[in-house]
Amino acid sequence: MALGTETIPKVDKITGPCNIYGSAAKRLLYGTVDVGLPAGPSESIILTDEHTDPQLAALDLLIEAEHGPDSAALLVTHSEAVARKAAEYVPNYLKKLPDWRREFCEASLSSYGGILLTSSLAESIAFVNDYAPEHLEVLVKDPFSIIGQIKNAGEILLGPYTPIPTANYCLGVNAILPTGGFARSYSAVSVWDFLKRSGIGYLTKEGFDRLQHTTQTLADYEGFPAHAMAIRERENLLKKGPIRIKSLPER
Repeated sequence: MALGTETIPKVDKITGPCNIYGSAAKRLLYGTVDVGLPAGPSESIILTDEHTDPQLAALDLLIEAEHGPDSAALLVTHSEAVARKAAEYVPNYLKKLPDWRREFCEASLSSYGGILLTSSLAESIAFVNDYAPEHLEVLVKDPFSIIGQIKNAGEILLGPYTPIPTANYCLGVNAILPTGGFARSYSAVSVWDFLKRSGIGYLTKEGFDRLQHTTQTLADYEGFPAHAMAIRERENLLKKGPIRIKSLPER
């Protein structure tokens, strides 16, 4: 798609999620084609406090973990009681999964996932913003009270009735999200990813006259004499009246 073949023309843009191989290919082709947002292996953070049901936290921890062994699934909390209880519930939920998905979850939780204990809710939020997860579930007592503190996340799902699967399949929020920390600078795929915008400018003579000196000064300062000359000489040329272009004779 990026380079084209003898029979298939190259494309201008590729967008959408990938596995680690697709993500690696996108990085290699950056500059050759617009590769869109970085959307690699799945990742999630379940953010909880001391009021969170640990069974619910353990259940949702496995959602993104089952995508594959390279998925990242974290439970972040400042409540040691919730952390310990959730850890006790995870094995029971794993037993209910088919072997191949259970193996994915176990691989994910033993490598890129697990339970992270912080000293406070503020520290948990700071970790979330630094990690910039693809999916963030906020299962604290009052999720709306901290939403303004969440700066970096592909999607933010508030409360126990808004789990990741419902958001993916039914809720309507976009599920093609930045991963690998890129939620710090990228947003979810949207209609804007399929549109191209051009800047359009127009100056009257009065507008040009007002900006002439500033434009020429900046051009001279940056060392672009042709830029400055185009402004300086333009004034003399335009004083002669409208520019008339002689039509070419027909062949």
